[in-house]
Amino acid sequence: MNERFSDRARHALALANQEAGKLKHNNLAPGHLMLGLIAEGKSVATEALRLLDVDLEKVRAQVRTEMGEGERASSAVTVRAQTQETKDVIARAIAEARKIGHKYVGTEHLILGLLGQEDSLPARILKAQGVRIDALREKTLATLRSDLDPSHDLAHSRHGHFEWMHQAELAKAFRSPKFWHTLIMAVDSANRLGAGEIEHIHLLLALLRDEESPVGKLLREKGVTADWVRERLPGNSV
Repeated sequence: MNERFSDRARHALALANQEAGKLKHNNLAPGHLMLGLIAEGKSVATEALRLLDVDLEKVRAQVRTEMGEGERASSAVTVRAQTQETKDVIARAIAEARKIGHKYVGTEHLILGLLGQEDSLPARILKAQGVRIDALREKTLATLRSDLDPSHDLAHSRHGHFEWMHQAELAKAFRSPKFWHTLIMAVDSANRLGAGEIEHIHLLLALLRDEESPVGKLLREKGVTADWVRERLPGNSV
């Protein structure tokens, strides 16, 4: 199902993993997901909560306090295993997306999934601030309608209007085996660098590592190699 997550939802999940690391936890719980959504920034989820007058900084502080710090996080853990509660939240998020008729899972569905998991820490904290799932769903839909309006300012989106193309249409472009080969190699480069997202540098490294890539061949002829790039990324090996 992860391939159907929006960019912002993927980023929120990566940030949740980082938040778990900061708290020295080895598993990914709903509280970490709440922290990841807040850390992601100005998304549909956080905008909907703000419309309901939720104090996000207060939520962040309370989640961190109640979760507490672990004694030690395993240094070998890079992607933390989801607890059963987190799996249930994601299942609820998927159900919310289908209920609304969306072909992707975004931050808006994740926050609904969190609130729908009534015994989770984030749900308890949000309910204490007066948030109810029906009201949150209404504000979420209102925010989405605003985002889809051509007059809406999408300056906060990493992809602007292309964010919506990604969520609903971009899969149509993923038909080339060569493209998938490059993308898989880019993911591998990102993993080796410990990055939570695929950046331009990972795509460049993928092209340079692919001996059959015409673009890679052109770059190598000009002296741009994976080793050349690696030398400019001290402390990393690709």
